[in-house]
Amino acid sequence: MLGRLGLRLAVAGITWTLLAPRSFVLRGSRAQTRRHTARMAEFGGGESGPRMAKDAAYAEAVQAAWQADPALKGAGPFSVEPLLYQDEAGRARLHGRVVRARSGSNGAGVVVIHTAVGPRDLYLHWRAEVLAAQGYTVLIADLLGDEHGDGWEPEWNSRARQPLDDRALSRKRMRASVEALAATPGVDHKRIAAMGYCFGGRTVLDLARLGSSAGIVAAVSFHGILDDGVIASEDMSSPDAPRVLICHGDADPFISAASRAACEAQLRGANARWDMLVLGGVRHGFTNPAQALNPNPSFGYCPRAAAVSWRAAEELLAEMLKP
Repeated sequence: MLGRLGLRLAVAGITWTLLAPRSFVLRGSRAQTRRHTARMAEFGGGESGPRMAKDAAYAEAVQAAWQADPALKGAGPFSVEPLLYQDEAGRARLHGRVVRARSGSNGAGVVVIHTAVGPRDLYLHWRAEVLAAQGYTVLIADLLGDEHGDGWEPEWNSRARQPLDDRALSRKRMRASVEALAATPGVDHKRIAAMGYCFGGRTVLDLARLGSSAGIVAAVSFHGILDDGVIASEDMSSPDAPRVLICHGDADPFISAASRAACEAQLRGANARWDMLVLGGVRHGFTNPAQALNPNPSFGYCPRAAAVSWRAAEELLAEMLKP
């Protein structure tokens, strides 16, 4: 149980502090540690900042992979700025973060959509830096209206996500996120892609189903919720319609064979340009190292699947976001 001062543990010379109930802070003294401390401060980390992880073990797993990622060797520094925006219905204040390399961007943008736990997740910030290192301006979007990391609390999360069972509303929040990034200085509104994880994978596919009016050129779903979209798909045959990449583990128990078949049938019926990467024996949440700690057998980290799917996503972004 966390006391007033929180739980502290040392990982590879770095001291983590998990403060109750919301703060997650990285502290240390080495040069690399100082850079990560500054990075977390930019993301709002601090003794009064948002909660960024389920618990200390989750944070340790993500941070270790983040620090060891060869894609970030020599990369950075990065700027991180809060972006407050509203959904199209004006029903929610959404708290995004814009991440980009301080050396400049190539004008293209990527919206990253969170899992069911919301946008205050160390894993998303790691992925955002990898994308920013490639020259993209990244918006870590917020579909829950989560300023403080309350998405990690099941009761709060359940209340926040319930309205998004209305797929039309979740699509509006997704569109608002794309429009917020498109309005960011230095971003070419014709060169925006979206990627999402789990719940976020569902929302990017719902957006892509709008076809040429989606406002994106590519959509990537990682272990996303697959179905027929509930709401009808527009014609996706236009060159202006987004290309779609679905990265799916065939041992994901949250996606039935019927749901996957319905998704495929709808994409075919809409004349979409789509690919599905099916990863054998792979469970839900396979991209996140912290899922190796999840006692729920439905979830599991798979380094092979994470690497293969990320390469496929990078290739699609490089093709569709080029000037």
